[in-house]
Amino acid sequence: MKKRSIKIRKAKIKDDINQGRLITVLKVVSVIFAVLILLFIAADRFGNITFSSVGDYFYSMVLGSKRGDGYPYYFESSTPIDVKQIDSDLLVLTSDSTYVLDSTARKLSGFTHSYSNPLIDSCNGRAILFDVGGFSYRVLSKTKILYEGSTDQKILTASVGKNGSVAIATRGENSASQLVVFNSNRKEIFRWDCSKDEIISTDISDKGDRVAVSVIGAENGELYTRVLIFDFDYQEPVFEYNYGSNTVSKVEFVKGKMLLASGPNIMSFIDRKANRVDIDLSLNSLARQCTAENNITAAVFSKYGSSSSKILTLYNADGKEMFSSEINSAVRSVSCDGRNISVLTDRQLINFNRRGKIIGTADVSSDGINCYCDADSVYVLTTSTVNSFKTFGNNETKEKTTTQKNAENA
Repeated sequence: MKKRSIKIRKAKIKDDINQGRLITVLKVVSVIFAVLILLFIAADRFGNITFSSVGDYFYSMVLGSKRGDGYPYYFESSTPIDVKQIDSDLLVLTSDSTYVLDSTARKLSGFTHSYSNPLIDSCNGRAILFDVGGFSYRVLSKTKILYEGSTDQKILTASVGKNGSVAIATRGENSASQLVVFNSNRKEIFRWDCSKDEIISTDISDKGDRVAVSVIGAENGELYTRVLIFDFDYQEPVFEYNYGSNTVSKVEFVKGKMLLASGPNIMSFIDRKANRVDIDLSLNSLARQCTAENNITAAVFSKYGSSSSKILTLYNADGKEMFSSEINSAVRSVSCDGRNISVLTDRQLINFNRRGKIIGTADVSSDGINCYCDADSVYVLTTSTVNSFKTFGNNETKEKTTTQKNAENA
């Protein structure tokens, strides 16, 4: 009888253990299911979460325990061109590849390309890589190529929106240029033929219901630039602005339907009621500009057109000046994450907070291309490396002691 009671107790303990394991598994599954539901509700309500970003999120969770060798990250054969944000990671563009690095320099993905003149635009976890003057493009997340395509005419420029839509401007078959917008399912939702002007920049609104373009043309021997805003429900522009001979090289939606139009001699905020406010650039010229995801814009102006005397100015989402500070050095790049601003000069990286106070510095090599500010870290792309510096405090220059990794084989 005693042996039997012992067996019963052991069986009960085993059942309790199995039941506990089952409950744990069910809890994990429930949490994952709840997260999925919340993500899809947010995607439906706000329209800025894509299925690919959800997949990337869980991919990052699975690989979250793995770490890279740390920065600097070295290039051995490719020529670095640009670095962009993709989610919370770095999207690096080189002469023959794109790849994504996390905060530990771990390579999350990498894809080769054969584009002659590659450029890239990224937003909300997606990016479009396109060949300027060529016919090919591809849309990718941080873990995979979502799709690839080609155009009938040579590509001029392209952009990707928060909801996954892409806008591609090309030469026109029966017009000077043409703009086509596809939604995240690759369905064409808008097309515009520009009869006599060339499209030089484009951007899609946060809600994915509008597209802005800047175009350049000539009349009576005089160059002119126009900015047009289209609603996808109408073929004709809902707003149009003339900037004369001042070239608008970039249009960018900020704060919903507010638009920022900028170029060497123009910086213009256009609100949702079509009111246009131009920053006074009668004495200075725009050298660098960056807009964070919270729509705060950092701009670097050349003081009196000087190459070595600059003015850093921060604007809020309404185009109001937050601070202005002079920098007595040539500036190669500026980056803003919404809280802090990083300025890359010939020899130094300077970090500011939103009040204009210097919060950190670092000595850098003279071959810097651009910088990317991300909370507590600032990444600097050079002709041979991607390096990481602390946003706060004075950084000491350190050489990596670990084995150098080939960017393509890491």
